[in-house]
Amino acid sequence: MQSIGDFRGWRQARPDAGKVHPKLRLPAPVPVREEFVPSELFDEDYLWFMEDALDERSDAEVELILRLLELAPGAEVLDAPCGHGRIANRVAGRGWRVAGLDSSRLFLGIARERAPEGVEYVEGDLRDMPFEGRFDAAINWYSSFGYFDDQGNQRVLEGFRRALKPGGKLLIEQASREMLVANIPPSGRAVWMVERGDDLQIDQVTFDPVAGRSHTQRIIVRDGRVRRTGFSLAQPTAAQLIAMLRDAGFEDVRAFDETGGQFTTKSRRLVMLASSLAEV
Repeated sequence: MQSIGDFRGWRQARPDAGKVHPKLRLPAPVPVREEFVPSELFDEDYLWFMEDALDERSDAEVELILRLLELAPGAEVLDAPCGHGRIANRVAGRGWRVAGLDSSRLFLGIARERAPEGVEYVEGDLRDMPFEGRFDAAINWYSSFGYFDDQGNQRVLEGFRRALKPGGKLLIEQASREMLVANIPPSGRAVWMVERGDDLQIDQVTFDPVAGRSHTQRIIVRDGRVRRTGFSLAQPTAAQLIAMLRDAGFEDVRAFDETGGQFTTKSRRLVMLASSLAEV
């Protein structure tokens, strides 16, 4: 299971985005389901619109991951959620042992088909990861944090801490909340589109500053059919995420931008690196 939260590869509509082509009138918002990020979001349609763009960036992202983690030879790495294995398989291809956890059987099947030796894929829930003190490092990449309510998100961080060896490193990558808010026009709703041939994926994005969550209504137009879904992500600031990590049993928490440089209010992405405490 893997979410989206970047602006590269997307085309933003005009500030008056409510004025769309009459044949593509945007429907009324779909209520966001209780689980915030429904499982059906990650399906064949997601791969149809996103896989090529994700693959184009994957090699550079793995270079950044390995540079920040500074893995020792023989290290074992957890990628959760691993999606269709674009990160896990590349890290394993560089010589490390990797386990990937995800709740999507479709994505896990694809990941296994493409996996080199040294990769284990496990079906499971981020809030209940079945690992104890096993990994030297863990990766939570591409806006894959924030799927749940506050308690559930804290459980995810605590699960990563339990999965890591003492001193193990956790790397989280998400959209910069500051940049997300800056890209929402005065109307309060940003409209982002991905085109593939005659097919369209349209996201209407709003942000609730009180709850600290983005809300996305997604319309997919593909092969003459229209499908609608909705999802919501917690969007903590760097300071809020640092506090959550410390509460979960991490120390030496550092914030970087999408290049591994200093995180600022102008950064597109937030990359957080933290070390698991020896005792909690």
